[in-house]
Amino acid sequence: MIQIKMTIQYDGTNYFGWQRQKKEQTIQSKIEEALYKIFKKPVKIRGAGRTDAGVHALGQVASFKAELKMPLDVFKRILNFLLPDDIRIIEVEKVEDSFHPQYSVKKKSYIYYLCLDEECSCFIQRYVWHYPWKLDLSLMQKALSLFIGTRDFSAFSGSTDVKNKVRTVYDFTMESLTKLCFMDMHFNGNFIKFRIEADGFLKYMVRNLVGCIVEVGRGKLSIDSIKEAFDLGKRPSPMQTAPSKGLFLEKIFY
Repeated sequence: MIQIKMTIQYDGTNYFGWQRQKKEQTIQSKIEEALYKIFKKPVKIRGAGRTDAGVHALGQVASFKAELKMPLDVFKRILNFLLPDDIRIIEVEKVEDSFHPQYSVKKKSYIYYLCLDEECSCFIQRYVWHYPWKLDLSLMQKALSLFIGTRDFSAFSGSTDVKNKVRTVYDFTMESLTKLCFMDMHFNGNFIKFRIEADGFLKYMVRNLVGCIVEVGRGKLSIDSIKEAFDLGKRPSPMQTAPSKGLFLEKIFY
């Protein structure tokens, strides 16, 4: 019996998130179904964390224990053959029994994309938040610093049973882009790329922070309102939760 760590990429468009559900298609359930075909018995995998319905991943991590009677490269090839095309195992490796995909995590990073153009290419619609309204980028840039550091993020969390809502955000950046690349094509336009790195994230936290920054850019939410939300632990108003389709789990750091 060995423990195998998998690094996984997926397009989350057609799934109800990472975590296994009884009636809906999820990333975890699809991988477990494929593993069942290989090992001829149920195999439960543990992920580094949940992603919401529609969220994508460039480097999700999960692990499982099993009796593997084939080389890792052969196992990876068979597993990918059994999986749908929108889920790919990009790396497999044997790890120590002490490794835990969730509790061994040191930090995680997410990225989020906005398209600010009046029209957005059909090839990138499913990976960006199409937001064709004028934004004050200087105000948005200023607001980013409010979220960096060790804070109680209760005001920016979705409904959750997690009691400790203190998280440390190490970095939160915003970059203006004039093009996005897809295969060998370049789509010119006005885009914003957010990147946030922290020791952990609460439910909807990244999407709420992005939605908050966008409201600042529209002039609907002030810097003082954000500070007050932190102090009171209450969701600032107005603030929207950014759509899931623009969000990517970028990397898990161990």
